[in-house]
Amino acid sequence: WSIEIVGRPANFVDVYSPEDLYPETLWQEAATYFASLSDSSMVLPGGRYSCAQVLVQRGLPFLAGLSLGQVCHIVQLAISQKKLLGYLNGTVVPYARSQSMVK
Repeated sequence: WSIEIVGRPANFVDVYSPEDLYPETLWQEAATYFASLSDSSMVLPGGRYSCAQVLVQRGLPFLAGLSLGQVCHIVQLAISQKKLLGYLNGTVVPYARSQSMVK
């Protein structure tokens, strides 16, 4: 569900959209970042929203200037299409350490 306010631009981000609107450099930098995470910092919260909040709080340069909704969408694409992130015991981790990779 969403609400649009009359007289304001519609800038809703559909986090379930399969459309990748982001530059390839963002994905390259994200891949490098997730591959470099230490064991202590690789575990992220299991939900897209919570995961996105943590990533924004980390001040990652490749996410600079993006809204929280856009980062949620990036998390979704990183899990569903890009295979940069996956799940392990209810948390989000780099794909190489996820249950999906093990299967």
